[in-house]
Amino acid sequence: MIQLPVVFRTSSSRHSATAKLAFALVSIVFLSACAAPAPLVIESPEEVVVGPTSWSDVESVDLGEFPETLPVVDARVEHDVPAPLMNSTADDGTIVEVDGYRVQIFSSAEREETADSEDAVRRWLSGLSEGQQNAWGLSGPVQVYTLYRSPYYRVRVGDFERRDRAVRLAEAMNRSFPGALVVPDRVTVIR
Repeated sequence: MIQLPVVFRTSSSRHSATAKLAFALVSIVFLSACAAPAPLVIESPEEVVVGPTSWSDVESVDLGEFPETLPVVDARVEHDVPAPLMNSTADDGTIVEVDGYRVQIFSSAEREETADSEDAVRRWLSGLSEGQQNAWGLSGPVQVYTLYRSPYYRVRVGDFERRDRAVRLAEAMNRSFPGALVVPDRVTVIR
C-alpha cells in the first residue's frame, strides 16, 4: 500500500483573527438588517384643534344678495365629438383594407368596352332579389370597380375576405358574364 504524505497548511494567527472579525461584522450587519424596527412611541400627545361651535361665528355671508329663485338656463351642450362616439356606435364596424378576393368579369384594352361592361354588371346587380343576394353571400350594396393596369382595363365586383364567398358569386355571374373568375386583390371590408 502506498501512503501519500498529508500536508497541513497552517495560517498565521493574524489572518485567522482578521477573517473572524470580518465574519462577525458581516453577521452583525446582516442580522441588524433582518431585525424588525423598534416600535414608534410618541411620548407627547398631539394637540386637538376644535372648530367653532357655530359656523356663524366665522362666516359672514349675506344671503340677501342672491335672488330667491334660480334663473332657468338652457342646458344644451354642443360637442365637437363625432356622432358615432357620442352614440356609442363607434365600434359597430371598422372599415379595414385587407388581402382578399374580387370577381373579375371583364378585361380589355378598350375603355369604351370596359364602360359598357361596367354598366351591364351594375344593371345585373340591381336586378338581384334579396334571396339571391343572401344565397350568394352578398350583404349590402356590392361595389363595382374599374381598374387600369397597363395595357388592360378590368371590371371587378365585390369585396370578399374569403375565397369561397367570391367563388359563389363568380359561379352565379358566369351565366350572364362568361369568363368571370376569382382574383386576389386588396379589398375593403367592415369588421
